[in-house]
Amino acid sequence: MHESIQPSGRVALVTGGSRGIGRAIAAQLAADGHIVVVNGSAQKAAQDAAGQLAGSGAQVVALAADVSDEQSVASLIAEIERRFGRLDIVVNNAGISPRVNGAKPTVEATPLEHWTRTLSVNLTGVFLVCRAGLALMKRGQWGRIVNIGSIAGRMNTGFGSAHYAASKAGMIGFSRVLAAEVGRFGITVNCVAPGRISTDMSASFGNATEIDKIYIARTPVGRLGSPQDVASTVAFLVSDAAEFITGGVIDVTGGVFMP
Repeated sequence: MHESIQPSGRVALVTGGSRGIGRAIAAQLAADGHIVVVNGSAQKAAQDAAGQLAGSGAQVVALAADVSDEQSVASLIAEIERRFGRLDIVVNNAGISPRVNGAKPTVEATPLEHWTRTLSVNLTGVFLVCRAGLALMKRGQWGRIVNIGSIAGRMNTGFGSAHYAASKAGMIGFSRVLAAEVGRFGITVNCVAPGRISTDMSASFGNATEIDKIYIARTPVGRLGSPQDVASTVAFLVSDAAEFITGGVIDVTGGVFMP
């Protein structure tokens, strides 16, 4: 028996939804009438974000989980099923990019624990969340999975570390295979690959201001991206209007990357 809160719209899970791009995505999906589950590894941060987003009258809940941990993800999906009985949209946004002394490490200078943890969160986390959530999507014969990648998984930017680039490139390959497997169930799987986006994470580099200037000079539209630029793209991909788009990569880079 489900709790009294019942979906008036589709149920969307946004991992890494407490700040930056994830928060903007959660806000957009809530504004579009979806019930949004804001996930983060820290319960307080997720609760704070959910509370602020719910202040507009939207239905937003916070559920903490470590996406790199199989049991934690299983518990997350089980709780979503218990509360709502369904899961329609998954946005895999949780991601990390460890630095060494505040800067991108070379391959030789990358600690093994940084490599392992980055792939565990950025890539294994996507696998675990998708694998656990697919049963609920199949039950409804409809689903949208959007995996937030990066320009670093599409090209050598000169600023992306090897562990981060590898995790984002791997996400693209994973998404294509999954899209082929689940399309007959009415489920689409796509990636969004942002360029340089103004977030706390991008600003945390020691030479962030210099990197910003370089990106703006390279970008045909002449500015950095905003979290809302990514959120608007995700909102389209999870809509009914995008039902014939699957296995794709949408580059939100302002033209820095043109394949």
